[in-house]
Amino acid sequence: MISRARRRAAQRLGHPAADSAPATATRPAPPRTAILIVNGFDRKGRWGEYNAAETRDYPWIDLCLRQVERHSAGSSYEVLVWDNACIPEQRQLLRRHPRVRLFGRNDPAKSLGHGRALDRLLGKVRPGTEFVITLDTDSFPVRDGWIENLTGRLNGGVLLAGVWRDEMLRGRPAYVHPSCIAVRRDTLLRLGTPFAIAGGLDVGANLTEAVEALGGGISRLRRSNHWNPHFLMGALYGDLVYHQGAGSRNPQFMIGGAAENHEPIRQALRNAAFADVDALTEALAGDRDPEAVSEVARAAKG
Repeated sequence: MISRARRRAAQRLGHPAADSAPATATRPAPPRTAILIVNGFDRKGRWGEYNAAETRDYPWIDLCLRQVERHSAGSSYEVLVWDNACIPEQRQLLRRHPRVRLFGRNDPAKSLGHGRALDRLLGKVRPGTEFVITLDTDSFPVRDGWIENLTGRLNGGVLLAGVWRDEMLRGRPAYVHPSCIAVRRDTLLRLGTPFAIAGGLDVGANLTEAVEALGGGISRLRRSNHWNPHFLMGALYGDLVYHQGAGSRNPQFMIGGAAENHEPIRQALRNAAFADVDALTEALAGDRDPEAVSEVARAAKG
């Protein structure tokens, strides 16, 4: 034991006493926003078998994460990815992004549906995180400050914000689509409504219905294209988020006929996004001539 005199002397000199307890390390604060993304492609789902080689050649998840990093400087966030793709090349890409926490079993036979995977990711969000944003692998921000734009809408009784899917429903109710949903974490926990479809129209539809039933407000990001080469694919929403649509599956929709009818424009939009995403989104917004993405312009004309 150190004598009281020696302890007082050490304190006067600014030195800790030898038997004093070590300082407890301060735990870093959790990120303010958690971004949830399910990475995968439709191997043999409702839209038919998809070309796995294309998934390797055009890794939407990497483009998505690069756009998130590009437009989120200064924001407090982390990204949680559930990997259903189980492709080694994509796993390598995912590990290059320092803000990503990666989940999933790396076994295609044990992959989860989109909604169930989002539910699993929600359970991995750090306590104290305030907001949750979902993105699809083929959706991403196109403007700085997008996180604050979305989370800033969640005030004054507004419980939900995001992409408003009303382009093709023919009498079915519109809903906030998981290509971009923003919601407070405590709202999700209070509602207890899963992302999983569970009889609903699509991932996100159940959540929309629950918020509406509660009388909560919804801030809708509506389609904002100045130029529409396709009725669904290649969309800007609220001039804030781009969504390719059918980025990782065959372009089969509730309307519009067979998938082959949409394949040329799907490929043209894909090629443009990976070649020069700014040229594509600026053409869609009306800030560039469509000929800046000439393949898309030709495909749109049929």
